Amino acid sequence: MIALLVVIGFLLLAVAALVLLGMRLPKTHQAASRIRLPATPERVWEIMTDFGNFPLWRPGLAAVELAPDVDGLPSWNEVCAAGARVRFRVLEAAPPRRLVTALAGEHLPLRGVWVYELEADGEEGTVLTITERDSIFHPAFRFFVRYALSYHGVMDVFLLALARVLDSPAKPEHLSLKLEDSDVGGVDA
Repeated sequence: MIALLVVIGFLLLAVAALVLLGMRLPKTHQAASRIRLPATPERVWEIMTDFGNFPLWRPGLAAVELAPDVDGLPSWNEVCAAGARVRFRVLEAAPPRRLVTALAGEHLPLRGVWVYELEADGEEGTVLTITERDSIFHPAFRFFVRYALSYHGVMDVFLLALARVLDSPAKPEHLSLKLEDSDVGGVDA
């Protein structure tokens, strides 16, 4: 019985330490990564905006449920392999050069925007830059993102998967990381 109480006490202490460390981390970050892809901006745009086919090439994504348009722009639910469902929406689309997407929904532990910028790289290439602007409200989730995922981690998974679709060995390059204590204002880009 004493051993069980010691284990429970240790776990509670560990959770408290994680939350306290998370509270010391900035709520807001902006990170950018880019990759050079062997396809035209039009082809990269076509793949990136075919939301219904994301599960065919994005790891950890079990399904996509297309949802009604919001302000004339697409929205969808991503269902991860564990069954969690997250709503996304397009805020801005300027094919094939700029796409802005955001998490959509109430009561999420974070609010975020991704800005995708596509730039022609020669005749048959594209430089894709993703800039992520997130506010992470829950201290434990801030700790997890900082120390388990990394601020560039989700972008890197997306960019590497996109490169695989195009049969490219390209790797993402981290361009910047900016940390702030203020929240990201709204979902504007």
